[in-house]
Amino acid sequence: MLKLKKVQILGFKSFCDRTEVQLSGEGIAAIVGPNGCGKSNISDAITWVLGEQSAKSLRGIKMEDVIFAGTRDRKPTGMAEVSLTLVDPEVYDGASLQDDPEIVIDESLPTDWDETTLRQQRAEETEEAVAEAQPGTVIEGEAKGPHMVPPLPKPTLQQNSLIRTTLS
Repeated sequence: MLKLKKVQILGFKSFCDRTEVQLSGEGIAAIVGPNGCGKSNISDAITWVLGEQSAKSLRGIKMEDVIFAGTRDRKPTGMAEVSLTLVDPEVYDGASLQDDPEIVIDESLPTDWDETTLRQQRAEETEEAVAEAQPGTVIEGEAKGPHMVPPLPKPTLQQNSLIRTTLS
């Protein structure tokens, strides 16, 4: 039986920024938090990445509801990405996970951090990740959209009657 070790979410429902949930240890894991913080969106993300295609089962009306729709301060992402890391405990002994502490403190962040600046940095990182995941050609670090084919010219009256005759 495989065990879930990590869930990475980007642009899924309320998770605009890249979010990583690590499930270390043995046994049962619980996700706790106040109402409206996205606890059930984590389980929806897992259900979605495992193949659920019913919007109703994912607590939405249409499948587009799983993509972050934007807020007053944030643009919509236009895509959603969920990755699961599963391990087989019979093959993987898990020694490296047990050596690491469960809570890792990032010493590079200042103790008197500015939330607005940090949110802006995270938003820029998210936009870069979204641009990186979009289809298209990357030239010198800039994401370019797909190649657009110019529209065909409108047929003249004589060509139009020829088309109609051929199709009839």
